[in-house]
Amino acid sequence: MADLGDSEHHEQSGATGIERAERVLQLAWLSLPPAHRALLKAIGASQWQVVDQPLGAAVDGLLRSAGHRALSVSAQRRLDHALGVWIQELRIILVHASHVKLADLDKATYQAFIARTAWHEWGHALSVVRCSQEDIAAGHRLLTLAPAGIREGIRGAGYRSNDYTHELVAETYALLVARRRRKASGRPQWLDDEIYNLVRRVTGWSD
Repeated sequence: MADLGDSEHHEQSGATGIERAERVLQLAWLSLPPAHRALLKAIGASQWQVVDQPLGAAVDGLLRSAGHRALSVSAQRRLDHALGVWIQELRIILVHASHVKLADLDKATYQAFIARTAWHEWGHALSVVRCSQEDIAAGHRLLTLAPAGIREGIRGAGYRSNDYTHELVAETYALLVARRRRKASGRPQWLDDEIYNLVRRVTGWSD
């Protein structure tokens, strides 16, 4: 597995925020198991772009240029708070390199933040493409089985109930990838069996 710390050896002092984030995203991609990368490629979710503006405007611009419907003002405002987003219509992940959450972070924390965002969005993409309608309909019940931190984070973000399953899969996937990088394996004690089995089925998780 690629070491995110390797980006320090390749980082030049004059690198822009976009270049820096792109290097971390590349390493985050390489840190995924080959089977996961193959699955993401198969669903068209292997592309990403780093932007230097709030995601609401960036996503709206990309959708318009590709001939899709423009985002509503409220949707743009919601996205402006996000560090990353999966755009299903365009099959691409966007990351905001100058987001306030990234300001003044040390290198290790910055890399972990960007990598975790990418893992979350790749998990989200897999969930959107591979979850069944039954999985989505079970979102409210599944959320009650989630660890308190994940459950409260999803509810606090104001997602619609139809988004619960996708966010739950995405957040759990990101945590499992980070856990695997610490050489841990198997189902963690804090994760309910039903959620774990859902993530395994949807993302190809094999621990």
